[in-house]
Amino acid sequence: MDCKHYFIIFMIFLAFLPLDVFADSSIDISLDLPIYTKSDIITIFGNIEHDDSFNLVVIDPKADVILNETVLVTQGEFTYNLQLNDYDLNTSGIYQISITYHDTNNSTEIEIKKEFFYDAAQNVNPAGVDIERISESDQIPIFIIGIVIIAGIFLFLARNAIFRRKNEYDDEDWESKKNRDYEKYHSEWMSDEQDFSGKEKKEIDENEFLKSLQGKNISDYYKILEIQKNASQSEIKKQFRILAKKWHPDKKHGPDAEKKMAEINMAYGILSNQKNRKLYDQYYQSDDTDDKH
Repeated sequence: MDCKHYFIIFMIFLAFLPLDVFADSSIDISLDLPIYTKSDIITIFGNIEHDDSFNLVVIDPKADVILNETVLVTQGEFTYNLQLNDYDLNTSGIYQISITYHDTNNSTEIEIKKEFFYDAAQNVNPAGVDIERISESDQIPIFIIGIVIIAGIFLFLARNAIFRRKNEYDDEDWESKKNRDYEKYHSEWMSDEQDFSGKEKKEIDENEFLKSLQGKNISDYYKILEIQKNASQSEIKKQFRILAKKWHPDKKHGPDAEKKMAEINMAYGILSNQKNRKLYDQYYQSDDTDDKH
């Protein structure tokens, strides 16, 4: 037989050999999920020349070894599924998984390392941080801080009612506090910010006022308020407050106090109204004018 025949026989021999005879052993880890939970599986796959084994190691975020075992595989293609639910993975974070096997062709140890994120609480954590629950000892100061914040908000909203400036009427035990019917005039008579004219009082009837101007017994309202006839509205209001504080029945006891306060209110009601004051100045005839006639 010549060389040509030998070559043909050799090619036929090669054709019937298994395809993986000259293939190198290779093993890899499939990590196709961004986040793993207890229900997920990590697949290790590869192709080896003959029956062999590899070492599988899993390390948690605290550098503790969770899994360290030797896995036996048969010749050819294989897959090995790592069920995460079978192991105590109690910490969320980045885990490291590695496999080590012997390459017979090169007589070397090959190590493959990969990482995956595991969520122990099955909550999405794309940042990849280590999630740890708050301990009971840490919950106490957080709870106290929350109460302080709520109390601060309450005090801020209620500051006007809590820190309202008290006046003499609030501090003393006046009769008007015991019997509201006794209070014929404004209750908070000591407040400089209070309008003593009394917004709740009815306005003086214009017809009755004009009729009263025709009589000669009408009072001198300027004299009652102790002001000049050319006094401004602000001066009238200021003087009324002074007299109201002085003659208010809660402040000054006596039979004349109510009568005097009624005169002061009437005088202020007329002179504080621009229209009534003009009519009053036009028709009023004082005692001095009568003496001249």
